[in-house]
Amino acid sequence: MQDDTVNGAALLATARDFQPRIIAQRDGIETSRRLPEDLAHDLAHAGFFRIFLPAAYGGLDLTPLDGIAVFEELAKADASVAWCVWNGNTHWTAAQLSPEAGHAIHDDPDVITANNTQPSGQVHVVDGGFRLTGRWSLVSGCQIATWMVLSSVVYDDGKPRTAPSGGPAIRFMMLPASQCEIIDTWTVGGLRGTGSHDVAVHAAFVPIAYSSGFFDTYVLPERRYRLPAISRVGPGLGAMALGIARSAIETLKEIAGAKTPERTTQMLCDTPDAQARVSQAEALVRSARLFLFDSLDQLWTKLLETGEAAMSARALARLATSHAVNSAVQAVDLMYVAGGASSLYVRCPLERAFRDVHAITQHIGVHPRILQSTGRVLFGLESDTPLL
Repeated sequence: MQDDTVNGAALLATARDFQPRIIAQRDGIETSRRLPEDLAHDLAHAGFFRIFLPAAYGGLDLTPLDGIAVFEELAKADASVAWCVWNGNTHWTAAQLSPEAGHAIHDDPDVITANNTQPSGQVHVVDGGFRLTGRWSLVSGCQIATWMVLSSVVYDDGKPRTAPSGGPAIRFMMLPASQCEIIDTWTVGGLRGTGSHDVAVHAAFVPIAYSSGFFDTYVLPERRYRLPAISRVGPGLGAMALGIARSAIETLKEIAGAKTPERTTQMLCDTPDAQARVSQAEALVRSARLFLFDSLDQLWTKLLETGEAAMSARALARLATSHAVNSAVQAVDLMYVAGGASSLYVRCPLERAFRDVHAITQHIGVHPRILQSTGRVLFGLESDTPLL
């Protein structure tokens, strides 16, 4: 754990060091709708795409709390950068992946992966592996990735394979980005710089060793790898939203100390309305952050102690994630309104914060129905989703 703490603190400090450079490149990131190659390479070289990767494959293997603190810090500078780093750290089934594939993909210290978890592809069983065809949307960071991780339904003899749950069998297919076609579809408002285009694959062969699934046998036995994937990945959404909200609060403070609103003689910071709004925003962000970090800490601590991730603890971490995003949206909206007409201009960080934080609300990981799922668990009922 000491190594985790040291590595986490070091990467967090590195994230702060990157902030001036990221801020200087924000306009270019927005215009090109992607991360610049040089920035992506330097982020990878510094270890930002190896946050949750197991040490067995050269990863930093940070704790969930250390990881989301890094995502939060990057989001203060630019949400699209944070998003691509977060998305490149899903490593959905790294503990269940074959060592052959784990090393082949990750032995390159600068490797970046992009993924999509919607089973938009079909994989047909063939000798030695699978034949993959499909098209996936919202593949964030696909232009900077060297490997793709794509979710697909498995077919045997032309028919979908049935999973033990009764639904279709789904597996992740890992293949070089050079075997994929990127289709330019990412013309959006929020998170514009993530380059979340569509990716298509046409009858590519994927060896058996380069496929894995959530319910495969664990190859890496340590308890830390028993944290459910959604509990490891989801909290990053909350952390990034809180980072955006923190940036919005600091931006409003700067505006309020220099602006006299129309038809008044008071500085904005002297107006009761702005004072009340910044207080509300501060309380929203601080309280949501405490809930997010505390629930994740309790889940992680119990997992290391027992090897089990209790459903009640999973549900609280999931609830805290949704609450963090919702609270961040409220905080940003408060700051956006308080900024007045200044918030309308693209040169104002509040304009981008407004777009970016609302874009996060559209991720399936914080869909409003999640509150129904967590509510079931809080009532002592059986979970309605196996991945919770």
